[in-house]
Amino acid sequence: MKKSIATKVSGGVSLLFIVLLAILSYINYSDSKANTTELLVNERTKVVQSAESLLKTQLGDDINAIYNLSKLLGTNNYSNDEVGTILKAIETSSSFDLIFVGYENDGMMIRSNGNSHLPTNKYDPRKRSWYEKAVKENKTIISDPYVSVTTQKLSITVAAPIYSNNKLIGVVGADTAIDALSKEFIEIGNAEGAYALLIDKNAKVIMSPTSEYIGKTLNSSKEIIQKIQNKDFDQYGRISYTHENGSKKLSKCIDSSINDWIICSAIDVEFFKKKTDAIFYKHIILSIIFVIFTLITVLLLAKRLLKPT
Repeated sequence: MKKSIATKVSGGVSLLFIVLLAILSYINYSDSKANTTELLVNERTKVVQSAESLLKTQLGDDINAIYNLSKLLGTNNYSNDEVGTILKAIETSSSFDLIFVGYENDGMMIRSNGNSHLPTNKYDPRKRSWYEKAVKENKTIISDPYVSVTTQKLSITVAAPIYSNNKLIGVVGADTAIDALSKEFIEIGNAEGAYALLIDKNAKVIMSPTSEYIGKTLNSSKEIIQKIQNKDFDQYGRISYTHENGSKKLSKCIDSSINDWIICSAIDVEFFKKKTDAIFYKHIILSIIFVIFTLITVLLLAKRLLKPT
């Protein structure tokens, strides 16, 4: 009889503890999950900010250099030989691989390596993408990345229109390798289950840890652009999308001040789920241990209290 009472008492008290523990565990799990999510979001936010700082430091100087050179050439009536000398001097003292000027009037092309010539059937600077883009946008521009035929390195062209008395006289440009910059950009975003991505407004990939994606417009990058345009963000300012390999991603994206690019720092949803699941399982295990300990303790106390003196 007393044994039955002890069992009932311990069972009732244990049930009460289980209910209370379940409530507390859920609250603790929810708080821990929110804290983990916030930490991961903050970490990805710092990644995109660091990536933006890197681009501004590395490419900002190149943009300013070409812009200032366009002003210099536009305000001085230099001869072709003088222009060639200036370009060579700047190339020698800078990180540019090649600097050049294409003229609007006759299509003359002057290069810092001395390979200067008038337009031919095979090459007219006025019909090159860097020339047309600089004239169309009327500002200093950066081309899409390409593999240089000369250096075999991932490169870009920085170009700016040249005006004299408000009249277009040509475009000055420079080729510069960005393979080291791209590597550093990727390393900034590299972490377990995460990576950094640079795309333009048209969803073309500029920098990616997957080299074969560079220069291409992917379904995943188009989805990113579409969700940014639709402001389809979660409560943490992230967008979700499907990677080319079928995996689900959560990404923090910001507009870059360089060339209207978009910097994204993505994390794999499965990796995120593993992090939060680990918290959940930890709470479950601790709860089970606590319930067993409580049950045994209450049962022993009940037996002792109900034991005849």
